[in-house]
Amino acid sequence: MRNVRQAAVPQVQLVTFSVGGEEFGLDVFSVHEILRYQEVTPVPRAPAFVEGVLDVRGTVVPVVDLRRRFEVAQIGYDDETRIVLVEFAGERLGLVVDSVTEVLRAPETSISAPPAYIKGLSAEFIRGIVRHNGRLIILMDLDRILSSEERIALESADLESADLEGADVQAAEGVAEGA
Repeated sequence: MRNVRQAAVPQVQLVTFSVGGEEFGLDVFSVHEILRYQEVTPVPRAPAFVEGVLDVRGTVVPVVDLRRRFEVAQIGYDDETRIVLVEFAGERLGLVVDSVTEVLRAPETSISAPPAYIKGLSAEFIRGIVRHNGRLIILMDLDRILSSEERIALESADLESADLEGADVQAAEGVAEGA
């Protein structure tokens, strides 16, 4: 019997993570780094789903809470909470997720279009559904995580001086209490 080689099936590599009890995936090449959750600095006038900013080795990175973005019930952060640093519109962006599950390979043929009945806010973030070892993983469309208006709002928030504004407010409150 001859050994017949099968044609290689194109694969996708995904970083999978959990948000609100659902499993999501992002192309591994869009993920730069995964950090343990750490406190972020709030940003005045930022969209509600923006947690704040984080200093990552000298770069100020906006951080989006995916629970807020997907309108999922909020829970406290714990030891499993992570910030996934991704490339978004030529910049770094942090995504707060409940936990990171794994990095996996799946055949491209395992990706299906999202069902037609998925409508509303969540539908615009979905690129497809991945079937992998009996699991269904929601493949995120990172390019659509923020609308044009939200990108503008995020850019107009003063990210560089966010920590200074917070300090000014605290100082003003301290002066008012002492008066």
